[in-house]
Amino acid sequence: MEMRELKKPLRLVLGLAMVFCIGLFLMGCATSKQLMAVQEQAQKALEKAEMALEKAESAKAMVSDEAQKAEAAVLRAEKAADRSEQATIRAEQAADKAEAMAEKAERSFIQKMKK
Repeated sequence: MEMRELKKPLRLVLGLAMVFCIGLFLMGCATSKQLMAVQEQAQKALEKAEMALEKAESAKAMVSDEAQKAEAAVLRAEKAADRSEQATIRAEQAADKAEAMAEKAERSFIQKMKK
């Protein structure tokens, strides 16, 4: 009878151990699924980061191109300003020369009128 009495608690212990093991197994599966979900989220985040980096590099290249164009436009504007300044100087010189010639012509006219 002692054997029978030992078999019942042994079955109970084995049954509880099996339930415990099945519980651990199921928890392990849920953890694996959670890990897979986290890995997928990490992969998506990495892809988004790579796309953002590509866009940033593209924007940087466009900004660099536009900066070079702006620098070229500034140089052209400076050259145009220099040419404008030189043209102004030449125009002033021509006006001074024309004024001097007009004064000379007026003096000549006045001298002829006095004679």
